Amino acid sequence: MPTYHSKCPCGALCLEVTGEPVHNHVCTCTRCQRESGGVLRHNAWFREEDVRLASGRYSVWYPQGESSPDIMKAFCPICGGGGFSRSGTYLPGAVVIAAGTFASSSFPAPDHVHWWSDRPHWIDLSVGIERCPGN
Repeated sequence: MPTYHSKCPCGALCLEVTGEPVHNHVCTCTRCQRESGGVLRHNAWFREEDVRLASGRYSVWYPQGESSPDIMKAFCPICGGGGFSRSGTYLPGAVVIAAGTFASSSFPAPDHVHWWSDRPHWIDLSVGIERCPGN
């Protein structure tokens, strides 16, 4: 069973996850775009019992207008990163972790895209785009 480590940008908040995601997708809804600051957000759901706080602490934000009281967003109080949340009624008993916080080339690829109709007009995942190797 794999173990993954999620960290915020400053490294203060670290989560350890044992096991594979129970749900793994990219989302292009406007809420995910705004929350992530990007046009795509890679979300991975894990069983709550498979996620543990390895180090640090987190602050919690409750989005206004939510219909489910168990939806919450958590983040590092130092840098604001390290996003994870409760999934509410969508997948009860699951913790949603922003897959980019794992920063691992071995992390499983998403298997589908949610809210395809909300994506920016230029995103077409079936068409290849330039892939830059980095600095």
